[in-house]
Amino acid sequence: MSAFGELVSRHEKRIYALVSRILGATASADDVDDTVQDVFVQAWRALPRFRGDSKFSTWLYRIATNMAIKQWHRRKRLRLTVADEELPENLRVSMMTDPSPSPADHAESQARDRALRASIDALPEKQRTVVLLHYFEDYSCEEVAQVIGCSVGTVWSRLHYACRKLRGNLEWLQQA
Repeated sequence: MSAFGELVSRHEKRIYALVSRILGATASADDVDDTVQDVFVQAWRALPRFRGDSKFSTWLYRIATNMAIKQWHRRKRLRLTVADEELPENLRVSMMTDPSPSPADHAESQARDRALRASIDALPEKQRTVVLLHYFEDYSCEEVAQVIGCSVGTVWSRLHYACRKLRGNLEWLQQA
């Protein structure tokens, strides 16, 4: 396998998941695929400039994050609907305890998941990015700061304001 093939095979799934989440639920598979491909081409071209100041995966995530945000801005006006896709367990809003839910419970759970996805998609870009990296990709605040190029305090602040907005947008879920 070539070095480029090794780079892609080692990181493709996580980069695909990150790009998909940043672009949002309305992104087509082609948009995600094209952006992921562009990420790896850009990383390959920039590889000689990788200084090793951070982990390689952090450097690659920064490239992926920046390219996905650029693509998101390009297609911002097209984000009109929210598609159904599974959320990571650590952000699910499912309140079900019964392993075999009734159809009504299942429908309610799906509505909660769609509402959460729509609320995350509606966050300002910088807040959405830190939420996705921290909660979906399990990056520490220090790692998120490295990926997006800001201080840890800024990451904490963006997480705080994003969570506050999410709580406000999803207040009806707590009353249900």
